[in-house]
Amino acid sequence: MRNGINTLARIYYQLRAQPRNLIAIGILISIVSLGPSTGRWPVSAGASADSQALISLYADGHQHLFSTSAGTVGEALRQAGITLAAGDLVEPSASSPVPAGPFNINVYRARPVLVQDGQRTYYVTSAYQSPRLLALAAGLIVYPEDRFNTQVVTNIVSDSAVGEKVTVDRATPLNIKVDGQDKLVRTQSATVAGALADAGISLGAQDTVTAPLTSPVVPGMSVDITRVTEAVVTITQPIARPVKTISDPTILKGQTTVKQAGSDGQKTITYRIHYHDGVETAREALQLVSQTDPVPQIVVVGTKVYFAGSVEYWRPQVEAAAAVWNIDPNMMLRIMSCESHGNATDVNPTTVAGEHATGLFQYLPSTWRSAGGTDDNIFDGSVQIQLTAKKMARYGTGAWACK
Repeated sequence: MRNGINTLARIYYQLRAQPRNLIAIGILISIVSLGPSTGRWPVSAGASADSQALISLYADGHQHLFSTSAGTVGEALRQAGITLAAGDLVEPSASSPVPAGPFNINVYRARPVLVQDGQRTYYVTSAYQSPRLLALAAGLIVYPEDRFNTQVVTNIVSDSAVGEKVTVDRATPLNIKVDGQDKLVRTQSATVAGALADAGISLGAQDTVTAPLTSPVVPGMSVDITRVTEAVVTITQPIARPVKTISDPTILKGQTTVKQAGSDGQKTITYRIHYHDGVETAREALQLVSQTDPVPQIVVVGTKVYFAGSVEYWRPQVEAAAAVWNIDPNMMLRIMSCESHGNATDVNPTTVAGEHATGLFQYLPSTWRSAGGTDDNIFDGSVQIQLTAKKMARYGTGAWACK
């Protein structure tokens, strides 16, 4: 009679695959629903003529086929006389609704499982079928690269357990530094070459690795990869104009003039450039494509030196002060030459009203003080030039005998 049910189920699923057989499917469901009245196929006591679902139930190593109008998976299990114990799992869950048409239900019984992780042993009771889920149920942290072996306990004495045994085959962790990043890699490969392949890291023809590719993988080892590349590029570079200095004894020392501005040149060269991890380490010139020579800049540097006590020594300061006060610097220089010959500390031995004239422009002390000078700077040539330029801008040159 069970063979009849199995045959009927196979026919049902074959018909279901062809949309044009919908009428045949309906007839088939009607036959299944009438099974209890004819006594030809065993069905659950809860089945009735208006059943809407054909259940394929796998539990305890057996497959059960029956029709039902149960609303949930849990109700369908009760109709089939299946009781769930602590730790058992049902797929879909017991609260899942049962849809119309064919429907599969799987019951997984909790059983004792021994989980072996290296030297550590864990015992769990679980209905999980996946060895990874069983390892998680044992409280282990597992990684995608870890592998698992499942077997039946054959030596009850050595394993101190019965039932199923899951052995965790740990992937080996190592650190790989590549492309400027540190990567923690886990691998099942025995060599460095295999670890790189597992991590999806490919090596260029000139790349270097700190460990031979045939080296065995050791937990916690570090492997550094240096990307070695080269490129052939053509670069145009400037050639700085040289500076040529010419001495001129007719120009005061410290003064310079540009006689020729000059211009930069340029050269275009093809290089082979070597890089380590994107950083240039060397370059090799392959070809000079073109070159324009630079034109030198010519700078004239004055070397003429005037010592204190000469009129020319004071010329730069006189010209600067005259420009500020808009007066003739040559007039100031003639007066200076006539009065003191450029000696800022000159003192006239002749007295005027009991005073001696002093400095570049031979001021009487009283006149010096009235012009803004002080006894402390009466012999300061720079101050004398500034006060004289101011005085000449206001009064002209009539105050000096030498003009």
